[in-house]
Amino acid sequence: MRKIIRLLVLTALALCGLSCSDSAAPVQPAKPPQPNPPIELTAADQGLAESTNRFGFNLFREISANEPAANNIFISPLSVSYALGMTRNGSAGTTREAMNKTLELAGLTDREINEAYRNLTRILIRLDPTVAFKIANSIWSRIGKTIQPEFVNLSRDYFDATVKEVDFLAPGTVDSINNWVNINTNGKIREIFKGGLPADVAMLLMNAIYFKGTWTHLFDSAESYDGTFYLSDSTEISSRMMSREDTLLYFANDLFEAVDLPYGDENFSMAILLPLPSVTPEQVAAQLNDANWAIWRKSFYKAVMPIAMPRFRFEYEVKLNDALQALGMTIAFGGGADFSKMFVDGVGWIDQVKHKTFVQVDENGTEAAAVTAVVMIDSFNPGMLINRPFIFLIHERQSGAILFIGKIARPVWNE
Repeated sequence: MRKIIRLLVLTALALCGLSCSDSAAPVQPAKPPQPNPPIELTAADQGLAESTNRFGFNLFREISANEPAANNIFISPLSVSYALGMTRNGSAGTTREAMNKTLELAGLTDREINEAYRNLTRILIRLDPTVAFKIANSIWSRIGKTIQPEFVNLSRDYFDATVKEVDFLAPGTVDSINNWVNINTNGKIREIFKGGLPADVAMLLMNAIYFKGTWTHLFDSAESYDGTFYLSDSTEISSRMMSREDTLLYFANDLFEAVDLPYGDENFSMAILLPLPSVTPEQVAAQLNDANWAIWRKSFYKAVMPIAMPRFRFEYEVKLNDALQALGMTIAFGGGADFSKMFVDGVGWIDQVKHKTFVQVDENGTEAAAVTAVVMIDSFNPGMLINRPFIFLIHERQSGAILFIGKIARPVWNE
């Protein structure tokens, strides 16, 4: 499904902006869309939206250029922006400058940036009552690692972040983190971390996004059929195709033809860019930027036309370290990083940025979720904290003879 899926959007505001419903649900006639309510954006709000677009296009191009051509890609620039937006509040000096540059936030003051994140959240979650849209943020810090009070306040006030102090080595901590992910993506992403976490984790900064809605005009499952989908190497595979005839927004240029499919009351939509037969998705991806997107968005016009597209459902996971460093954030990933506005001792840097997404597109609509985790580490060396069941052996070193073997499931001290 690569040709349609890989350039599946980057819709207006470069949102995770996709949503859907259970494919087994009965098809109901869609109600006529209501007029879109006016959105009141400050100059800073509009600036953040445009910055998120630019950052999203840059990030997608970087990932696309380094992902094998046969692989699907699905990212949420908004989720990554929120997670790094929280993180930048803890940075200072050249580290903050690098983060602002990568996130395309140059030109906005710190206050404008934070207020715009808060305002954008309020707008998006209330914009369309027929579409479910949720944004959640959380911060998990290591017990004993003192956090700057102002950083905590900024995270709570502007990102509505839940802040918790935890023992990252405790057996249940990773389960608690994954449970937060599961709850805030409505069960679509069940975990972001497998196994334990490194001993030197100082903080996790996390964002989760969930979006679900129905097409403004549903596809009738009775019109779906088993069709042929052509891979980039011309291999043919069978794919379940949804089809309908409708009045849609459409346009074509010398790279692709495009259609914009609305959800709910038409506040959110999915733009599909289908490369012409002589053009590859990678060539289209290379042209995805803020300036071109602005031109393309204005080029759509209404046309009565048939449309057929595949159903699909998949998860995608990517480590964003290389892409973010290529975009200018290298300093934030090493011991030279300055996160003194986050940690009282001033010691800490980004170890990794993990990003995981889910998407399902069927006759009823689209359901999508995303989680971004920024893993902060420091030079902490806890030694070996033996605080869970363990095995022990008493042995003689020279001969290697084992004298005793035991397991401590519950330490006791019997008199």
